[in-house]
Amino acid sequence: LAAPLWWPVLAAGFSFETCMCFLLAEYLVAESWLGPALSTLQGAVPPERRGAAQGVFSSLTALGNLLPTVLGFLPAEHLAAGLQASVALCYVASGFCFARAAAAASSAPPASAALPSGGAAYQALVPTSPCNEDEDDDTPL
Repeated sequence: LAAPLWWPVLAAGFSFETCMCFLLAEYLVAESWLGPALSTLQGAVPPERRGAAQGVFSSLTALGNLLPTVLGFLPAEHLAAGLQASVALCYVASGFCFARAAAAASSAPPASAALPSGGAAYQALVPTSPCNEDEDDDTPL
């Protein structure tokens, strides 16, 4: 939904006010992905790995900020067309990725069901610390 709303923001023939209305609508549609994405991410990983998953997610989101740098190499007369095409293409691509992730999430069990606390698969992923193995032991480390 955001791609068709983005295109007229930089199109010739519209007034500034009209372009800003398109930009507002585009932001309302395009920026509503973050909450559901973070919620899905937090529900898909075991509680002990949520911080690492959030860090990877944030790093990959920051990596997406390279596009403005690449667009900066375009000649000034091609900048508006480059912005229109690249942003619209990225919106379509991310929509496709979200649709695939939604389809995969609806067919897979949640992480809490797949890796129950104390299960063999869970224990293989989360090694125990020597400090936590015997809590009654008063031996100094």
